[in-house]
Formats: sequence, C-alpha cells, structure tokens
Amino acid sequence: MASRRPEPDGGAQTAAGVVEAAAGGAAAAAVRFAAELRAAGLHANLDAAIGFVRALTLVDLADSSDVRDAGAAFFVDRPEDRPRFDDAFDRFWLRDRRRLPLPERAQSAEPEHDATRPPPGGHQESPVADRPMATDDTMRDAGADADVGETEPRASETYSGVERLRAKAFEDMSADELVDAGRLIDELRPHIPRRRTRRYRLHPRGRVPAPRAMLRRSLAVGGEVDWSWRRRRTRPRAIVAVCDISGSMEQHARFALRFVHALTRLDVRTESFVFGTRLTRITPHLRRRETDAALRAIAASVADWSGGTQLGRALHDFNRQWARRVLKSSAIVLIVSDGWDRGDPRLVADEIALLHRRCYRLVWLNPLAATAGYQPRTAGMAAAYPFVDDFVGFRSVDSLARLGELLALGTER
Repeated sequence: MASRRPEPDGGAQTAAGVVEAAAGGAAAAAVRFAAELRAAGLHANLDAAIGFVRALTLVDLADSSDVRDAGAAFFVDRPEDRPRFDDAFDRFWLRDRRRLPLPERAQSAEPEHDATRPPPGGHQESPVADRPMATDDTMRDAGADADVGETEPRASETYSGVERLRAKAFEDMSADELVDAGRLIDELRPHIPRRRTRRYRLHPRGRVPAPRAMLRRSLAVGGEVDWSWRRRRTRPRAIVAVCDISGSMEQHARFALRFVHALTRLDVRTESFVFGTRLTRITPHLRRRETDAALRAIAASVADWSGGTQLGRALHDFNRQWARRVLKSSAIVLIVSDGWDRGDPRLVADEIALLHRRCYRLVWLNPLAATAGYQPRTAGMAAAYPFVDDFVGFRSVDSLARLGELLALGTER
C-alpha cells in the first residue's frame, strides 16, 4: 500500500520545493553533494541540505571558496570534520567538472520578450545561481579560447546532457557517446569501504582509555590526570577484480576495466584478472596512469580477448594459483560476467563456493541483470548465484556509480 506524502505545514518548504525554487542545476548538484557527505560520515541531514541549497542562491558560484565556506557552515559541526569536508568538496565539485551545473540554452522559435531589452530591474546578467563555479580547468579553458562566451556547448557537456548519458545503456550509445561515457567512468571516485584494524589511534570520541597518553600528559602538568581516549584505526579493504572478456562481454568488459582502473588510482590495494578461456593477471598494466594506455597494454598481453568462456576453469585457476598470494579474508571480490559458461556448472558451483568462503564479500556485476524480468537461469550463473552476496546490474555509467555507493555500505568505523 503506497504511503501518502505529507502536506507541508505553515511556511515550511520540502526539499523538492526548495530545489524548484532555487537554481535548478545548482540545487540538484547540492542535494547530491549532501548525499556524498553522508557517505563520508559527516552530518548532512535534510535541514542542512535545504540550508545549503538556499545559500547557493546568495553566494557567487564563480568563487569556489565562497561555496566551500557556505557548505562548511551547514555540514561541519566539529573542527576535526573540516578536513573530511574539504576532501569531499574537492572530489565532488572541483575534480569532477561534469558535476557542475551547466544549464542548456533555451531553444524557442518565438521569444516572449525582446532580447535586446533589459529585464525588469535593469540587469541583463543571469542570476548568480545560474552560473557554474569556476575551477582551475575552466579558467585554463577560458584563457585558451578567446571566444568562449560565443561557443555553443556540446549536448554531452551540458548538465542535463551528462545526466542522460550517465543513465543510457552502453549498447544504445553512439561512437561519440561511448567515448564520453568512458571519460565519465575515468572521473569516478568510488567510495572504498574500510575495515577496522588491531591498531589504535588517539581520538577525542574514542571508547577505550589510552593509559600511556594519559601518563605522558600528567607528567607534563605535575601529575594531574586528564582522560585520553583511543579507537581502532581503519584501513581500506583490498579489492580483487575478475573480469570476463569473452565475446558476449567485449564492450561491457572495457567499461568494467575502466572502473577497476579508477579503483586502482585510489589509495587501496587492488588485484585484477581477466579471463576468457584462461585466467590472466593484469594488475601491472592497470598501474599505468593513463586509462587508454592501460587498456591497450591489456589487449596486447591477453591472447583470448573476445573468445569463448571457461568460467569454472578461470575460478579454479584463481583459487589454486593466486588466492593465497593476493586474496585476504577481509577483501572484496568483484566478478564481472554475464554467467555464460561452456564448462561443467558443477565446477563453477564448487569454485565459487570456495572463493566465497575466502573473502569478506563477493559482488557479481552482470550486464543482463539490468534488464527487466531477468532471472539467473543459464547454467553457469545459476550455479554461482547462491554464493553471491550482491548481484548488481551493469549497463550504464550510473550503475557503476551506484556500485561505488554499494561498496561503501561495508565500511566499519
């Protein structure tokens, strides 16, 4: 039974109302930024998000420091949270230009007013909230192109154009859209889940007393004891990716490897393998800085690209040859495959069960799972499905972004 949406009382505005009342593109990006902060462990409830959206209509979006300070006023409660906020701000607003709201120009055959006549109030400039924030990249672009103000933006460069491209299935994209989608994946910064270690660090909100720190501090103040606390250190979980590069997975495998390359660029231990008829380790190739160069090196080193599929044999080889060297019980295993297999499904079931026991979490990415009414009925997928912790559809850039959010759910603080 569908729940009824409550009516706003008094002069209060819902988040949707504020988004509509404020600058459309900037407000939508601000709401997603609040979700980013919540994933990072900061205070970003509905009231703070609404306040930040309102603040964006009052500050100059061309000055990133103004926007940063406005966000900190609503989302930072403690001084020690400011570094995490700054990191999230840089990751969301500055390093990823495509998150900046670039509104499309209205296309109208009959304008409602004379474009040469100033609007009421005597100003011809657009409101501050309709202008994107300036970054180092945009300033360099403006200096390189003297006529940047007269250049019509490409459809894929506009805010709504990027949103459509992110949601579009890879198999429905044109050649130019595939290039743009690859660039969007390269710019992803997935949230890496963290695990608690056995070591401790001093923390003002820790739950375990720190006797050594208390003793050192008491000696400095004449024996007066001041309580010190500690909590466990956290470390990113290791990621092990095993990607199917058979003929049925050729296009999706390229985008999956781009996502794995984005994981490799982060401060996290990542091991990567591809398989068709045999298993090949590609971790050294993905350590290259340039994504395209890494993919070219992989294609040159793998002999069974776009061939058949031996899923059970690949899992068997990994468990016997590599698992003890690269896989820890705290690691997350990503398997990218549509589940088609020419071998014995019983081998797939035995090997995937062994792999599941050896890792912390097993995530399976299947491009077919994103289609409506899909059921894992192929022999290989049906054999592996009972041992999968997370079964994720994989057909668009958005699905990879959601995968990054899914991985973050396993964080232990």
